[in-house]
Amino acid sequence: MEAVSQHACKVANRVALGMRYGEASGHRVNARQIVKDAVDSTCDLLDVIDPVQLRQWFEQFESVYKEAANLLIDDPVRWSKFLGSQCDVLHSVGLHQKTIAGLGDELAVWQRKPIAFEALADALDGLAGLVADHAAALGEAIEGQAGREAKSLRRTELFSNSVSGLAVVLVSINQAIKAGDPRDADCAALATFGANLTIKSVVPLWKACGLV
Repeated sequence: MEAVSQHACKVANRVALGMRYGEASGHRVNARQIVKDAVDSTCDLLDVIDPVQLRQWFEQFESVYKEAANLLIDDPVRWSKFLGSQCDVLHSVGLHQKTIAGLGDELAVWQRKPIAFEALADALDGLAGLVADHAAALGEAIEGQAGREAKSLRRTELFSNSVSGLAVVLVSINQAIKAGDPRDADCAALATFGANLTIKSVVPLWKACGLV
C-alpha cells in the first residue's frame, strides 16, 4: 500500500497542477496534451489499486467513522485539531502545496457525514468509465469551459478533486497500516472526506460530458 499511496499522490499532483496550467495556457495543443496526460495517469492509478483491499479497509473505516463523526461535528476543538494534524499528514506524504490548498478548501466545507463503500465504489466506476471509455468527451468538456466564466464548479477542479479524493483515501489506508491501527479515528475521518470528495465530483463530470 505504501507504493500505491505514493503513486496516488504523484498522480494527484500531476492532475491538479496540470489542470491549472492547461486551463491557463493559451495553447490549445499543449492544453490537450496536458489533459491527455492527466487522464492516462488516472487510468494507470486505477489499474494498480486492489479493489478487495480497498473495500476491506474502507468498510472498516466506515464502521469506525459512524461512531466518531459526531465528535468532529459537535466539538470545535476536536475539529480544529483534526484539521491541523491531517494537513501535516498531507504535507508529509508529498502532496504539492497547491494540491493541499485545494484539499483544505474542500475540508472547510465538508459536511462530515458518513459514506458507504458502495457510494465510493460507484464513483470509482464512474471515474474509470470517464478516463477509460470517454476520455475524448472528458477532454472536450474540460477544454470547452477553459477560460470562460462559470457559476458552476470548474471541470478542471472537479477532475482534480476526483483524483485527489481517491489519493486521500489511499493515504489514509497507508497511514493506518503504518500506525498498526485499523480503527484509527483520524484515518477513518480522512478517508471519509476523500471518498466524499471523489463522489461529489464524478457525477457532475459525467453531466458535463453529456453522458447522463
